[in-house]
Amino acid sequence: MSKFDPHDRSLSDVNRGLQKMFPERQIILRTEERMRSLLLTTMGQAAAASVFIIFGGWLLISSGLVISHSDRIRAKNIEVTDARSGYEQLLAQLTVYKRRMDEITDELSDNNERMVSLADRQASLADVKTLKGSLAAAVRERKPDIGGLIRNSRQRSNPDRIEVAIGRIELERHHVAEERDRLHTQLSQLKSDMTDMTGVHGGMMSIDPKTLKLRELIIERDLASAERDGLIQRVDVLENQLRDMESTQLLLFHRFAEVADQEIDMIETSLSSTGLEVDDLLDARRSETGSGGPFVPLESFPGDEGPLYDSLVALNLQVERLTELQNLTAILPIKEPFKKYRITSGFGVRKDPFTGSHARHLGLDFGAPYKSPVLSPGEGKVIYAGWRGRYGRFVEVDHGMGLTSRYGHMAKISVEKGEYISRGTEIGLLGGSGRSTGPHLHFEVLYEGKQINPMKFIRAGSDVLEQN
Repeated sequence: MSKFDPHDRSLSDVNRGLQKMFPERQIILRTEERMRSLLLTTMGQAAAASVFIIFGGWLLISSGLVISHSDRIRAKNIEVTDARSGYEQLLAQLTVYKRRMDEITDELSDNNERMVSLADRQASLADVKTLKGSLAAAVRERKPDIGGLIRNSRQRSNPDRIEVAIGRIELERHHVAEERDRLHTQLSQLKSDMTDMTGVHGGMMSIDPKTLKLRELIIERDLASAERDGLIQRVDVLENQLRDMESTQLLLFHRFAEVADQEIDMIETSLSSTGLEVDDLLDARRSETGSGGPFVPLESFPGDEGPLYDSLVALNLQVERLTELQNLTAILPIKEPFKKYRITSGFGVRKDPFTGSHARHLGLDFGAPYKSPVLSPGEGKVIYAGWRGRYGRFVEVDHGMGLTSRYGHMAKISVEKGEYISRGTEIGLLGGSGRSTGPHLHFEVLYEGKQINPMKFIRAGSDVLEQN
């Protein structure tokens, strides 16, 4: 554009200045075969420059304000830190001053007590001195016969010593008074130092006794809270350990209960094979042995609830049941009467060895070497021992609960009537006495007077005694 363009003559000085600063420009853009042009006018460039200048100025001002604000915050933080430090120092100094004031107060109290004691001693000595003077005057005036006594008393007590003692007490009182003045001076100086100290720190904070007391209470509260938190954590640890122990005990109880159940089932199954009711035998055993004692009710405790307590109660009942069954098996005649033997005749119908006709055989015949020891298969009391007709030399043992066992045809009897024997005790020697064709042992088991097949008891014993 020519600078002599007539259009420029109608422009104002501002517009001419803008045109000089931002002359119009045309930008040509070419992409492959296409061409485009972009016209940058003077006003558009001026507006863009104005926006840039305004944004830049705002950015500079904002940055300055942020930096200034950060400096003020930093300065405030430093003041707060200094104030906190000064506050802590003030507390420490006040604690020291308080301790020192307590010490001085205690020393003043001791000083006053010493002063009172010295005054009492001095007064006592002065009274003694006055009394002696009065007595001496009385002697001089009207009682010459007492004069010798007073003189003897003076010779023994020596009045000069009283004067010396009074002088010493007076000197000690003087020292105590000086010490008291010194303590009062120290106390006044300490109060002045405390006043000056609070004045020095007054620029940072205003401290009064209530604030200090509140601070002490806060510290004590924080310590108590920390101690409480520690105790709570310890209690949590102990509770976790207790829960683990309870879980372990519960598992052990369950395992013991399983073992007890298996043992109980085995014994009950084995004993039931004899044809007898186990519960009836146990009831009869309880009635024979008896039990009693004063009634002491079971006290209930807060911990007597839950699976652990229930498992323990159930286990106790199972153990009690197992113990009763084991005691029962120790009594029943379920052990063979010989270590080595053979069955020569079973229980039931057989041909009679003398007549050859069929007859009932109500026991077992055991064959073994002649005079082999016959061993008791269970515990009991001997109710018969001697000769009994066809049985020959015969022994009968009462095992209780309605159960008895019989042993016949022996060559010798080793027990006496009324004797209590245990399992394995020698009853006698195998023989052939009575109605017998040769040496053997006739063995019977009776329940309530009725013979039962002894082989059932021996088989039950082979299972029960093998497990035990």
